[in-house]
Amino acid sequence: MADSKRIFISRQLASDSPIRKAAKGHYIKDQSLIHFSPLDFEPPETDWVFFYSRNAVRFFFESSNLELYPYQYACLSAGTAEELGRYVLDISFVGNGKPEEVAQLFQETRKQHEPVCFIRANNSVDSVHNLLKSDNTFSIPVYDNQPIEEIPVEDFDILIFTSPMNVDAWFSKNKYVDQEIIVIGSTTKNAVLRHVNRDVLVANEPSEDGITKLLLELV
Repeated sequence: MADSKRIFISRQLASDSPIRKAAKGHYIKDQSLIHFSPLDFEPPETDWVFFYSRNAVRFFFESSNLELYPYQYACLSAGTAEELGRYVLDISFVGNGKPEEVAQLFQETRKQHEPVCFIRANNSVDSVHNLLKSDNTFSIPVYDNQPIEEIPVEDFDILIFTSPMNVDAWFSKNKYVDQEIIVIGSTTKNAVLRHVNRDVLVANEPSEDGITKLLLELV
């Protein structure tokens, strides 16, 4: 096996995570750099509800009374769909996690007169909503996301980032020292490039499996 690597990932991993398995024999620190808290909101009057993330799904369903609102459900990626499937039986649209492609495919799926509400974090780039440029789309924040106060300051060989806010939080306390960087998607890549002038590895799919394939190339 190659020399042991020190790996940071901005997500708490389950014990059976494929990333944890790929990092066996190496040191891995798995920690989100973001604190989440629920926000008050009213269930939207709309035809479609579109979720960006697992957290958006959880906070939406745990904080709202949906009995009067029969929605069509959509989500950005398969990982979000997996979480959504815990709450609903039918999911009408599942994207591939790439906002530009998702926006185009979703626009082809829904009827133009059908309003869409995007469910998001308070500090969200709201990517698909902004790409649609449609009058009958809107978004509501259902949870707040803020950087934690105590950002770890340690030496790592590989940095794995799972959101733009995690990137900004990390580099608010840490300088770039020639680490390899893996990101979960294009918006997170763009966040890294605001801090670092180098190529980063982007997962082919926004999932732990996608990250794992890249990590195995480095360890």
